[in-house]
Amino acid sequence: MLFHPFWFGMKFKRFISELRRRNVPRAALAYLVVAWMVVQVLDILLSTFETPPFVMQGIVVLLIAGFPLWILFSWIYDITSKGIIKTISWMDSNSKESDPNIKDRLNKIIIFSLSIAVMLLLYNQFSNTSPFQNQGLFAHNQFNGTVAVLPLANNKPDQDTDYLGFAIANQIIGDLNYLQNITVRSSGEIRRFAGREIDLTGIREQLNVDYALVGSYLKEDNQIRVNVELVELEEFRMVWRSEDIEVDYSNTFALQDIVSKKVVDGLNIQFSQREMSLIEKDIPNIPLAYEYYLRSTSYPLDSEGDRLAIEMLRKSIDLDSTYAPAYADLGFRTQRLSFFEMMGENALEESVQYYLKALSLNSNNLSALSYLAVLYTETAKTEQAIELTRRMAEINPNNASTLFSLGYLYRYIGMIDESVARMEEAISIDPKNPNYSRIGVSYLCQNRYEKALESFRKGGGTTYSLTWQGLTLYRMGRETEALQYLEEVIEKESEPYILYSCKVLRAAILGNIQEGLRLAELLENANTSDSEGWYSLAAIYYRLNNTNGALRCLEEAVNRGYFNYSFMMSDPLLDGIREDPRFHAIAEVARQRHLYFKEKYFQQPELL
Repeated sequence: MLFHPFWFGMKFKRFISELRRRNVPRAALAYLVVAWMVVQVLDILLSTFETPPFVMQGIVVLLIAGFPLWILFSWIYDITSKGIIKTISWMDSNSKESDPNIKDRLNKIIIFSLSIAVMLLLYNQFSNTSPFQNQGLFAHNQFNGTVAVLPLANNKPDQDTDYLGFAIANQIIGDLNYLQNITVRSSGEIRRFAGREIDLTGIREQLNVDYALVGSYLKEDNQIRVNVELVELEEFRMVWRSEDIEVDYSNTFALQDIVSKKVVDGLNIQFSQREMSLIEKDIPNIPLAYEYYLRSTSYPLDSEGDRLAIEMLRKSIDLDSTYAPAYADLGFRTQRLSFFEMMGENALEESVQYYLKALSLNSNNLSALSYLAVLYTETAKTEQAIELTRRMAEINPNNASTLFSLGYLYRYIGMIDESVARMEEAISIDPKNPNYSRIGVSYLCQNRYEKALESFRKGGGTTYSLTWQGLTLYRMGRETEALQYLEEVIEKESEPYILYSCKVLRAAILGNIQEGLRLAELLENANTSDSEGWYSLAAIYYRLNNTNGALRCLEEAVNRGYFNYSFMMSDPLLDGIREDPRFHAIAEVARQRHLYFKEKYFQQPELL
């Protein structure tokens, strides 16, 4: 009889009636509305004062924890004109309502809170002053598209300030790379537009983008003025335009920060507070240090440009030793120069120290993480490389550079199919990036030679691209065509490493064995850092009929971190040497290390 349905129904109805009498539903609604309003207001204020993300997270946890306490409070107490008093129980009140003004007060609180909430919604919707805000391009506060941030035009060309056009664009790109809901073309892609008059009619096809951020700047006296606008490229509509941004020239570092924030606001991108905290740039304490850094970014990626950039970066660091991006770029330029100019391992170790210094100053610096991950991949520090790629993925898993670095790592481990998959994913995000033509090496490891050639051609006429086209054609047995590409590189008198690599391959094709061996020994003595380079040298040694040299370099490649076992067993350039027992011993070491990393990391893909 105790649990009779009729009895239970009567009790439940009485409980609901008591909740209403004690105004618990109204109190709960008022709490939820006020809590939402508090979160919205604090989100604006905390972002303005650049408060760390954990502050907002703690506030949200407190508001959630406070909800049941508020419900309990509203059951026990009433807020009356006489203050807070204990609610009269149902039995004592004989089912009569307590103070009738309580409902009115709660209703007023709810109405007032909802009014504030509506005002906040309207503020978020219309706070951007752009006249294009209502065109519906960014529905639901979610940007949808790809953007190219093009070099700014100098309205008054001057050798002393021309560098700013690319430098400012490069900094904006660096900021946007931290946001997961936007795809922005890399600096490498837009560098070729620096100092050129930009025709927007061809940008959409050339860079495969939906929007272009364009602008100009002018330096007059001691002031620099910048304006930028976002253009939708299908119909050539201006989506938004910033007002003039003017700063003191000695305060140039503030310009990048101002422009980046306006770009993010103008694009109306949905982002988390954590993403915005990652965007925050290190700012040098001395403006001249930042100027030197910006000048370094404008120099081309060749040996001469690397030397000039290194000079500027050293000046920047001498003035301010706390600026992480300067160390990251100094490591990158030093690494490039040491490899292509065959400067040995001392310069390489110097690069490592620069990267580590950058990360000690800013552990989330994507450039330093990416550069160091590649270097560790090439130099047998595979575990460390994996850790760095994981950190990059935590910062922005949708970043093309992160995915391509992971594909690069997979190739050295010997997971070729996975390497191609990650690199193709990166290319789907950033299809016009010329650096991603290097996926051709992974295709070559699959013996997909035509696909490799197609990829290398997308790298343009760079010496790297031409060299790999020659090497691919050589593997295909098309030696005459291969020679044409090699000769083109040799005529350009490019960096020593590329130049000698092409000359030694040409000697192998032409049968100039002694000349080829002399050049191969020169490359070997240069002690290049890249373990994949040692593998290529092993293959050339064998084509020059020097089995001992081939096995020596192959063992060096494995010891330095190249565990691409499947390619070692299928590469046509090593056909014949696989009968040598010494080859099998070396290949077995590569196989064991390949399996170790595959089983330890790839069986748990979330680790990568």
